[in-house]
Amino acid sequence: MQCDTLGRRLTAACVVTAALLAGCSSGTSTPAVCTDVTSLKASVQSLKDTNVRQSGLSAVSDELTKIQQQLTTLKDDAKGQYATQINDLSNALNGLSSSLSAAKANLTGGTLTAVASAAGSVVTAGNNLFTAVSKTC
Repeated sequence: MQCDTLGRRLTAACVVTAALLAGCSSGTSTPAVCTDVTSLKASVQSLKDTNVRQSGLSAVSDELTKIQQQLTTLKDDAKGQYATQINDLSNALNGLSSSLSAAKANLTGGTLTAVASAAGSVVTAGNNLFTAVSKTC
């Protein structure tokens, strides 16, 4: 009788284990926000690494455009999640856009400093978003 009960318990344990393993299989997909944030993180890092003096304002402008597009995709996929961090990054991007416009209109040391400061704000806001999303991904 004990062997019969033990056998049933082992069978039940095997079924539960198999179900758990199936749930953890490589067939599960990564949430879209995780893919989105990986791309966005690379672009924010690229912005951070951009040397305005060597690459010019157009390099910063290109990164800005790319980040704005990626943020739009993330916002759509997040469906309201991370709204605070997404809005903060969006506001920082708007500040960078304004600073870039001012620098293009009148290139001075002051306008270049403003671009660098605004880019730093984008990096900070991006890092805050990445930290929030990391709990999901």
